[in-house]
Amino acid sequence: FAAPLVRTICSPTAEMAIKVEFPEGYALCFVPLALSWIMNYFLTIQVIRGRKKYDVQYPNLYAPHGHKDGEKFNCIQRAHQNTLESWPMVMVTMFAVGLVYPVCAALAGFAWVAGRFVYGFGYALGNPNFRMPGGLLSHVGDFPLIGMAMRIAYNVVMDPDNVKLMKGFAKTHAGLEL
Repeated sequence: FAAPLVRTICSPTAEMAIKVEFPEGYALCFVPLALSWIMNYFLTIQVIRGRKKYDVQYPNLYAPHGHKDGEKFNCIQRAHQNTLESWPMVMVTMFAVGLVYPVCAALAGFAWVAGRFVYGFGYALGNPNFRMPGGLLSHVGDFPLIGMAMRIAYNVVMDPDNVKLMKGFAKTHAGLEL
């Protein structure tokens, strides 16, 4: 069973320790993270198999123009590439918003990962339209993460203490009176 996510950071030469606490349920965010690695390996294996099946050689990222099975292979490769384009930002956003909404962030991360499995499987069938169900399921995950991040940012900007801090910074460093 996992240990609670409370850590005390202290170096041998430090005069004081720093206690770092994470909200209850934050560890759930590690489940979609771990599953996302399995999802990435699944997509990678699909590309490797596609290279062999459709005879697309390295260093070509995609099938060369005019390749007889180019569209079929490119669908497989595109599913992987498209996932790689969003994977880091989705996971970073999940962990960031998980500090405020841990369970919702983990569930949204799980929906995104599940969607990417479906997306990759559907796209690999060789018809770009078959990616749509997985794409929609992925957005059931990433859109809520974006919404939660925006809500957190809005609350931070509208907080009176932060407004005072920003005004003080503007006055001190830019000579602006806001």
